[in-house]
Amino acid sequence: MSEHLALPLSDYGRRPAALFTDVDGTMTTDGRLHASTYAALWALADSGLPLVIVTGRPAAWGDAMIRTWPVDAVVTENGAVSFIRRDGDRVERLYGLPEADIPPLRERMLDAVREIGERINGAGLSADSRYREVDLAIDWNEDVRLDREQAEVIVSRLRELGFAATRSSVHVNFGPAGVDKLTACRQVIVAALGGAPDQLDDYLYIGDALNDAPLFRGFPHSVGVANIRDVWSELPDRPRYVTTTAEGRGFEELARAILAAG
Repeated sequence: MSEHLALPLSDYGRRPAALFTDVDGTMTTDGRLHASTYAALWALADSGLPLVIVTGRPAAWGDAMIRTWPVDAVVTENGAVSFIRRDGDRVERLYGLPEADIPPLRERMLDAVREIGERINGAGLSADSRYREVDLAIDWNEDVRLDREQAEVIVSRLRELGFAATRSSVHVNFGPAGVDKLTACRQVIVAALGGAPDQLDDYLYIGDALNDAPLFRGFPHSVGVANIRDVWSELPDRPRYVTTTAEGRGFEELARAILAAG
């Protein structure tokens, strides 16, 4: 585990080549995307900064985001499905595994959901799972209220069954082993930004939850909004910087810092 103490955001003081950002708990505040946060996203885009959304939310959300938000790419389903904007309005979809592997994978995943539902009362698919193409999500803290210990039991069992599984602020996302946010971001860097997949020093990532840990590890420059402190002791890898404010206000704080750096 990384034991470093996070630096204040004021120590960053540079403009990245692109900003990669989580959504839930990072851009949203109490589950809503506030106008001021969306305005901050637009301000960054208007400054010419490439923007990439990185989320555990469904592919359907990503399709809507890439077509309506001022972003260059969207990574969804914890890396399983990505979207890249091409030539203005054209959208390219990238998968983290061969499409032919998805139907049998889904059958195994649904079996796992049924088993977990029998073990933990109230555990079941998230409301947004119907919009997912590859991964699935078990709700623990959105429409359902389980405790963290129950969520971790779910994570452990899914990993025992051979899936990649991680806890976000609202869901336990799970899908094919070997697919994660960092791998997808490397793919996006090549396909959308024209960069090298192993040269991440010029980019910046901001997030708030356990499923952001691979990105905190992979990006030399990473930021946690202040609510990352809620899971600080559980993080296997931690962000280099932490904002002074939580959730969407923390994202706005970062946006101001980037814009001030020129």
